[in-house]
Amino acid sequence: MKYGLFLLDDEPKPTVLPDRKQHRQRTTPTTPTTPTATWRQYARRSLGTPFPASTPVSARAVDDQGDRYRELVQKAQVRLGGVAKDKTHHTRASACQAYAHPIQRELEETRLFLSKLSVDKPAPLVKTDVDKNVADTLAKVEQMRHDFENQREQKQKANEAEKAEAAKKVQDAKQAEEMKKAEATKKAAEEAKQAEEAKQAEEAKQAIEQSKPKESSTSEQAALLAKRYRDMYSELMNDLAPKIRADPQKRAHCFKQRGLVTRGVGQLKDSWEFIGRTADSIKSILSASTSADVQDWMLNLVAKSLVKQAEREVSVAPHAAYPLAATAVLVMQAYPKLADMLMVRLVKKCPFVVPQYMAKQPGQNTDDFIKAAGYRQNDDGDIESEGIYAERMTGMLALFAAIVQMPDIGGQPNPFPVHHGWTWLARIINMPPRAISPLLVQTFLSVAGPTMLGVYGRQMDKLISVLATTWIATVTGSSPLAVAGKSNLTTFIDEYRSSGSIRECKGRVIKTR
Repeated sequence: MKYGLFLLDDEPKPTVLPDRKQHRQRTTPTTPTTPTATWRQYARRSLGTPFPASTPVSARAVDDQGDRYRELVQKAQVRLGGVAKDKTHHTRASACQAYAHPIQRELEETRLFLSKLSVDKPAPLVKTDVDKNVADTLAKVEQMRHDFENQREQKQKANEAEKAEAAKKVQDAKQAEEMKKAEATKKAAEEAKQAEEAKQAEEAKQAIEQSKPKESSTSEQAALLAKRYRDMYSELMNDLAPKIRADPQKRAHCFKQRGLVTRGVGQLKDSWEFIGRTADSIKSILSASTSADVQDWMLNLVAKSLVKQAEREVSVAPHAAYPLAATAVLVMQAYPKLADMLMVRLVKKCPFVVPQYMAKQPGQNTDDFIKAAGYRQNDDGDIESEGIYAERMTGMLALFAAIVQMPDIGGQPNPFPVHHGWTWLARIINMPPRAISPLLVQTFLSVAGPTMLGVYGRQMDKLISVLATTWIATVTGSSPLAVAGKSNLTTFIDEYRSSGSIRECKGRVIKTR
């Protein structure tokens, strides 16, 4: 700790110390007025450093560092008053001791106070009745809060359960309504289906009734031709088929080759290049036959594939008949027996290619008659509708018409030429028409008409005139098939009369590539 003193060389007069209160107000000591006095300021010193001699002290030089400095100056001035210079050092030491004594005494008093001061551990608090009441009250409040929270949670759960139950009831009601509507729709659809099936059955019955009369339903030559082809089919199924099935090698060979034939026929396109490749593939399959029986059976399978494709595809797209017919003619040029096989398969499924309207024979049951007429039945015994039946028949007849109108290919004649078409058209005009007859005639003329008009000229024109003036009027019946067939055929003939030419069917001219 550093201390600083201001000393006066000349001995001033003693100054009366003010009381303690006035001393705390930082009063300035009286300043000597001796004009000859010289004052110097003594700088701060460190402990152990002696005070310099003859150091004048001026009260003006005392700054505001505290009351203790002022008190020290005043005490030093009093103590030094009237003291000789030789006693200066002793007086100074006494003044320092006087300054340090209060500090030491204060320190000792503080130590004594601290030594007497002891900090004891407080005694544990003893709960009073008031504390117990407060604790009980707090416990009750906490319990009430807990009960309130439980009640609110239960109420919230109850509300949520009630809302969920209400939503479930709404959903159940909605589902019940939807199920009711679905059942009503399903019931209506079933009723409509039953009505449609009943209508189709009635139409089929009417068609069957039309075939019941015993009078001839075809010309004598057509009947003989149809019998010949049916006998050939019976021979194939009763004689040739058992031979093939009995020989494992033949059976395996025919089964393998049938897949190739079916695939090739099913992928035919309207292109001579593609048709030529398909026909060559079929001819190579036929040439690979190990025996005459195998070759006859493979010709039967080729004819079956062609007729089945016509039944499935040409009924929807008549122009698809031309690639099938071109392939058949190319194969027939190398294997003429294919012509008979085709007619066997066509007559079996579509007796109208003869043409022949099937008549129910004495002793023939309804199922056998329906099968002979070309109708299809499902597993329940229901007969297909007249509309579907007519589509299938026209598809197979279109294949027949496309074959007879096909020109010579590659410099070789068509083994089944156009005069078969003229024979067919003449026979059907000379037969009493049925409900399906106008549709058959229109299909045949659409596919083969342009070629026949080019070949027969005026004779073909006269035949069409007979159709328009006489034959159409003989078509009776109010069935949709008869009414639509008459209307469409009349429109077709009117277009021919106004233009002088028969409108070509799409796809008649096969593309080069």
